Amino acid sequence: MHGKNNAEGKYRKANMEHFKKYYAFYIPYIIFVISLIVLILTNEKADLHLWLTSFHTPDADDFFRIYTNVGGSLPYFIAGILLFYRYRLAVFVLITQIASSLFSVFVKQTWNEPRPIKYFADNYPNIQLHEVAGVHLNSYHSFPSGHTITAFAFFMALSFFTKRSYLHFLYFILAVLVGYSRIYLSQHFALDVLVGSIIGVAVSVSWQNYYKTLPLKWADGSLRDVFSRKKG
Repeated sequence: MHGKNNAEGKYRKANMEHFKKYYAFYIPYIIFVISLIVLILTNEKADLHLWLTSFHTPDADDFFRIYTNVGGSLPYFIAGILLFYRYRLAVFVLITQIASSLFSVFVKQTWNEPRPIKYFADNYPNIQLHEVAGVHLNSYHSFPSGHTITAFAFFMALSFFTKRSYLHFLYFILAVLVGYSRIYLSQHFALDVLVGSIIGVAVSVSWQNYYKTLPLKWADGSLRDVFSRKKG
């Protein structure tokens, strides 16, 4: 019994230290989650989506049309670049992306919820959603937002390898912008983004707890070391 209490105490202490270390990401994220939950519970699904997409401008259209791709294949490209910096970071990012993508596909196929364009066409045919030129609006597999999962998993992963708190907060903002871009472009609803963010963060945190226990000495190297040895 005493041993169990000691183990629980160490576990709580480790979690508290982890939270303090990355508080600049976690605290605004908790506020973000609570705020979205309140909005979702106090507003009709259609009304909330129309309000969240009502802030459109030509500049915002161009920005979110491009920026939303940060939640697409970009993290895989970044992982490739990180191989030249440190294997450990590159592998961590790659595995979180693969794991979160597989989870996203599974959940999407299980629920197969209609996306905003389909939902409004079926339930509110007189309402015309704002459409951004060059963006194809999908009709199904709305829940959860895969781009949001990818973005939060990616930026949470970067936080684990960054010491400065202001960068942790910046990563949070960058992840939120991807999530909002999915709503702004009418590809997803607020609930899709909320759950997507939770999945992304959970995947990165879970993998970090396991990954840091692995004795991967080779992971502290990089492709730069390989090329340096060849030149030498």
